[in-house]
Amino acid sequence: MAKVIHATRILPALPPERLARGFLVLAAMCLLAGQTRAEDAAPPPTLFGNWSGLRDNATTNGLDVEAVLTTDVLGVVSGGVSTGFEAPFNFDLIFTLDTGTAGWWKNGTFSVYFLGNAGGDPSTRAGDLQVSSSIEAPNTFKVYEAWYEHRFLDNRVSWLVGLRNLNAEFYVSEHAGLFLNSSFGIGPELSQANASIFPAATFGTRIKIDTSTQTYIQAAAFDGIPGDPNDPYGTHVQFDHGDGVFYIGEGGIHNADGTYYKVALGGWYTTAHFDDFAGVSRHANSGIYLIGETDLFRHEDGRGLGIFTQLGFADGDRNQTGTYVGAGVNWTGPLAARPADVAGIAMAHARNTDHFRSLNPGFNRAETALEFTYLVTPLPWLSVQPDIQYIIDPGTDSTLDDALVLGFRLQIAL
Repeated sequence: MAKVIHATRILPALPPERLARGFLVLAAMCLLAGQTRAEDAAPPPTLFGNWSGLRDNATTNGLDVEAVLTTDVLGVVSGGVSTGFEAPFNFDLIFTLDTGTAGWWKNGTFSVYFLGNAGGDPSTRAGDLQVSSSIEAPNTFKVYEAWYEHRFLDNRVSWLVGLRNLNAEFYVSEHAGLFLNSSFGIGPELSQANASIFPAATFGTRIKIDTSTQTYIQAAAFDGIPGDPNDPYGTHVQFDHGDGVFYIGEGGIHNADGTYYKVALGGWYTTAHFDDFAGVSRHANSGIYLIGETDLFRHEDGRGLGIFTQLGFADGDRNQTGTYVGAGVNWTGPLAARPADVAGIAMAHARNTDHFRSLNPGFNRAETALEFTYLVTPLPWLSVQPDIQYIIDPGTDSTLDDALVLGFRLQIAL
């Protein structure tokens, strides 16, 4: 068993007005930095630069290192369960080794991903089903991923094995990744099925075939129960009776040359044993999803407008969320003087199944999250992202008022 480090909350409880004032000051500083940076020497892409030459030396020998700190400061200012702010914190440390560049063998890649989380959970205040912060997780530090990938036939076929977050390759929308709400990362109709996704990845294997320069198919199989359900801390790899297997497949078309677009259809099936919302023991679950996105226009300097949509379905007799619909718009360079800024607006709609509602008459039909966000990158290693979310019928609980969530995301590349 991996050593478990229990983290503590990194920010003290602060009244909303102090957090709001601090946010406004921080945003103003970032805007000023973005306006004046062109007059100065180009800053390094990471906070600590080249690490006294260590980073370049490692890259020359095939080793890439990525370290990123992310924190969300989000608060419910009206409605939900309770008002107040929380600040989940996320630390990603990823080592990736190219075996060819390292002088070992061609077409291989090793990766080890360390993940640290701390802080509070804004969704405990909002009461939302879809989770307003995509970095909410148990407070711990652990090995999150550890895998090897080998490529064949001029990189048209690849095989991967090890601990892997399936959402790194399946159900991925580039434009949806701007938003903080968890549903824009992966639909709740799939995440409710206890899959190998953040914050607990499990052992599995994946094969991907690029059938042409614009089409692909991929399939994977994972242990059906990620980690240890009784211990969310640390890294646990175990294959218990009843875990079953989680299968997922996806095929799609995409284009990166010229006008960007992607359309993908996926399906999943798990044989894991679980008790559904009615307390009935089940040993199978399934669903399908469809994602699509495209650039409506894109200038050479990166400014442009992109749209995305998500659609997912899960078995109606054993899942709370039976249907999910998400959609959004990203506008890069909304201000002529700030071509790197990105503004976005999106909607995530999760609907309860008829079977769930028949057994839970006090619940509404659906929860809808509306999100508006604005990404500012004043320095190559720093991004600040003000965010507003309005949660209609949080948790589909008829006793809760609609929740207004305000805050921002701060991200630093080390």
